[in-house]
Amino acid sequence: MTIVDAQVHVWAESTPQRPWPADAIEPQRALPLGPEELLGHMDRAGVDRAVLIPPTWEGSRNDLALAAAQARPHRFAVMGRLDWAVPEQVAQVATWRDTPGMLGIRMSLNRGDVAGRLRAGYDTGFFELAEAHGVPLTVYAPGRYALYERIATDFPQLRITVDHVAVESADRPLRAAIAGLRTLAALPNVAVKASALPCFVTEAFPYPSISAAVGDLVGWFGPERVFFGSDLSRLPCSYEQLVEVFADRTPGLSTSERQLVLGDALIAWLGWPDPACDVASTSSATTSTSGGTS
Repeated sequence: MTIVDAQVHVWAESTPQRPWPADAIEPQRALPLGPEELLGHMDRAGVDRAVLIPPTWEGSRNDLALAAAQARPHRFAVMGRLDWAVPEQVAQVATWRDTPGMLGIRMSLNRGDVAGRLRAGYDTGFFELAEAHGVPLTVYAPGRYALYERIATDFPQLRITVDHVAVESADRPLRAAIAGLRTLAALPNVAVKASALPCFVTEAFPYPSISAAVGDLVGWFGPERVFFGSDLSRLPCSYEQLVEVFADRTPGLSTSERQLVLGDALIAWLGWPDPACDVASTSSATTSTSGGTS
């Protein structure tokens, strides 16, 4: 199976040459997780590709993630950040996916003036532009189901992914915590990222409630709109264990459904081309035009 991780943060330490914002939150771990370390984790866990999301604590910058994606397009792509309240930045949405390695935009709506930041997305034309230019969004707004529904309804051609199943703590049983997502499943432009799930349970591996929750999500959204993800830098378990839960401990899923959840669905949803296929197509076309026969 092709395994694609829907969310991993990579970052570098704050330095005078590349400082973090003055109000940066604490990172998920003290030692930065860089692309090279990430590749090692992916290889050991059998993860083929990963979507890199620049973390909140680095601010609205995408340089490190983009450099990694452009150096290894067969392994990485980026859901980047911008400040959608700033018209000059919003104007970039029209050509956002022209940047090699860039697939879409990550929005964090989980702290501060969420209502004001949401309103800014309307006032600056951010959502309208993203819809018009086919730029998918992945949005973290835990518990704010009405927020997701409003955006998805107002912009029905805009693809929206619910980050971390819209959960932020383990204060409720996981299957109860995700129940609010069921109403969003009726909106065809909404998908859900089954990411960071070990952070939202109090049980130990092999996490039977995670297996059950993934089954619920697939039942509601269909396997085409449910995506495996890790949020690796804060996992309380090993990467290999999390992959095992999805690959080997979801008995309610068929083989084809499991393949979709583990990667194929995300690739299709984000429109992430396989560089290997592009190279093969180019080579084939060159052979054909040069008079090659079979």
